[in-house]
Amino acid sequence: MKISYIIQALESFAPRALQEKWDNSGLQIALPPETDECTGVLLCLDVNEDIVAEAVEKQCNLIVSHHPLFFKGVKNLVGADTSQRAAAAAIRAGVAVYSSHTSLDSTPGGVSYAMAQMLGAKVLRTLAPAADTTVRLEVICPRTAAEDVRLIMLDAGAGTALCAENAKLSTSAPAMDSAPHCDSSDADRATLAAPDIHDLPGTINIGHTALCRVEADVAVNILPALKSALATHPQASLFKLRELPSGYKNNSAGLGVIAELPGEGLTGDEFVKLLKEKFGTPAIRCSASYRHDKRMRKIAMCGGAGGEFIAAANAAGADAYVSADIRYHDFADARTNACTVFDIGHFESENCAKSIFYHIIRNKFLNFAVYYSEIEKNPVQYL
Repeated sequence: MKISYIIQALESFAPRALQEKWDNSGLQIALPPETDECTGVLLCLDVNEDIVAEAVEKQCNLIVSHHPLFFKGVKNLVGADTSQRAAAAAIRAGVAVYSSHTSLDSTPGGVSYAMAQMLGAKVLRTLAPAADTTVRLEVICPRTAAEDVRLIMLDAGAGTALCAENAKLSTSAPAMDSAPHCDSSDADRATLAAPDIHDLPGTINIGHTALCRVEADVAVNILPALKSALATHPQASLFKLRELPSGYKNNSAGLGVIAELPGEGLTGDEFVKLLKEKFGTPAIRCSASYRHDKRMRKIAMCGGAGGEFIAAANAAGADAYVSADIRYHDFADARTNACTVFDIGHFESENCAKSIFYHIIRNKFLNFAVYYSEIEKNPVQYL
């Protein structure tokens, strides 16, 4: 089983185009192509030296984490912090690292959906729906440059799946699931005459050159960088670009969910007990509107730091909002809200990400070695 196939399965479920602009989901550390065969996968929330050592012990050469190993640019690798030391250990041990963070948070069936399932609640809709953030980018290029163009798209974040040369394009699958596709049909020659195709600077008439079309759904926020990368190709003067609607419309994508508990719901006391039991948190912070006998039926949830969605939860008529990393001022602003805010802890709210990863991989690749980290612990202690 190849590492690239596992990453393809993960990104088919949680496309990187769904991640927030500040995020760094994707491949953090890659292995040389000749060592792409996967020996096993270790699942965790955070990557550190101990996790890398556990992967080596379990004979896993791929770590899949929820939180990215790197959030910001790395100027050197000198062991100055946990991320640098973990990266150096992974490189020395020949262990690849892949992270799916806000892409897993925003995808239908992602972290917030899993939170609702843990409480036995039925998801009604997304709390903060994602905008239509992708376009279908079509590049007409000489056939000799098609593979280079496809790789430039992959490197920019358009996807990781491989495609066969001359493969016909599929229009039946959701557009977000598709990686760069190659098509060298004769129809591409006619496409060049379309009035809405935009040339890269310096484009010239390519005459009867054998052409290929490479296309992929691309996040709007990476379009400028992708176009700049394409413009540096030696044959860029022969490229023609066209932006089309991606066709990806899914109101289930976005951060957080609104869900409903069965029956009449639970009292405040019963709800707190359920949160502690299902999420394993020994202490919960809550807003001043909490009442032990208040009925909790309509529940808003968002894994991780979700203070920014308190107002949305209240506006949706939620009886409770469950998230983490809520600031003092967020609690103060919500003190008169009808919606009671519950902070169950960051680790506790996102620990279910590992289970999502596990089922994605095991459902796609039966009898493949996938392990939960046995040593990972919450970095926050409760006294």
